[in-house]
Amino acid sequence: MQHQTDATQAAAFSDIGNPDSPFYPRPFNPTPPYPHGFPIEVAPVPIDRWAEGNTGIPYLWSFEATEPGPHVALVALTHGEEICGSYALDLLLRERVRPRRGRLSLLFNNWRAHQRWDPFAPNRAFYIDHDMNRIWQQAHLDAAEAGVELDRARELRHFIETVDVLLDLHSTQQPSPPMTLPGWPPRKVAFACALGWPPLVIRDDGAGRLRDWRGLGAEDGTRVGLVVECGQHWVAETGANALRAALHLMAHVGTIDAGTAHAFGMSVPVAPPRVLTVTHTFRARCAGAELESVWPDIVEIAEAGTYLGHDGVGEIRTPYPAAVLVMPVTRPRPGAVMLRIARDTGS
Repeated sequence: MQHQTDATQAAAFSDIGNPDSPFYPRPFNPTPPYPHGFPIEVAPVPIDRWAEGNTGIPYLWSFEATEPGPHVALVALTHGEEICGSYALDLLLRERVRPRRGRLSLLFNNWRAHQRWDPFAPNRAFYIDHDMNRIWQQAHLDAAEAGVELDRARELRHFIETVDVLLDLHSTQQPSPPMTLPGWPPRKVAFACALGWPPLVIRDDGAGRLRDWRGLGAEDGTRVGLVVECGQHWVAETGANALRAALHLMAHVGTIDAGTAHAFGMSVPVAPPRVLTVTHTFRARCAGAELESVWPDIVEIAEAGTYLGHDGVGEIRTPYPAAVLVMPVTRPRPGAVMLRIARDTGS
């Protein structure tokens, strides 16, 4: 593996989200009021320098070691406004991190939507035609329908099928602790728990996610796809969490050694996992759906039947005692997931 000095790497790690960093522009609006309701502590990292790639596919870089091992893919910008993963990938590319065994790929996924990022309306960069984390199904990709995200997924599909371990780096609209979303299969939940960080694991289901394309989401097998929600959009610590998640996973599967991870100043206390299993998912059924309050993420509601809001047609209430609210969205767009409710199922 080629890299700069340990001191340089540690300094680079601390520069994530630092407005005085030579690598990143200053934040656009570091003080209230925020034109879109949320703070922007960091501006996007310029990714144009990585546009060419080295695989024949734009914004896709891949490096192979001589020693055999798993093919690990780190993915940023599946949602173009969720910029945390681009900090991690940009830093790994600049520091010339290479796998000690197997193959390491770094993908800036929906780069075209990301080009629409505007600090006055950053959510406009979410996607252009289709949510790129809902189209990974055979029927969608084999259909005649065109679109920016569909075309990009078709461009990437055969590459994704070569990946053994995929980490898709995301962030959330409202304040949230880092959490891993492995999907539903028990083997993937066990893999997420074994990583040790983030300690919070959300077992959920849902169609069309990149993490589940082909064998990555199968009930059996060895290939694994994960989403890590790294924290709130545009907050400095969220970018640092994306790098922590990437380094931790690469060290776990042997793509890099522990010394390389520590050279970046990574300090991740491994904690016992907490697994929450999603039992109910609520979507905004029409315009006007909203939650009663700005509920914090991963808050536990003691009583069954507690009123939480409405989906535009009917009320939303806690279905059982000690219900945990996962990624609540106070005023969602029609059709979007506005709330998941989960049980604490231990570790």
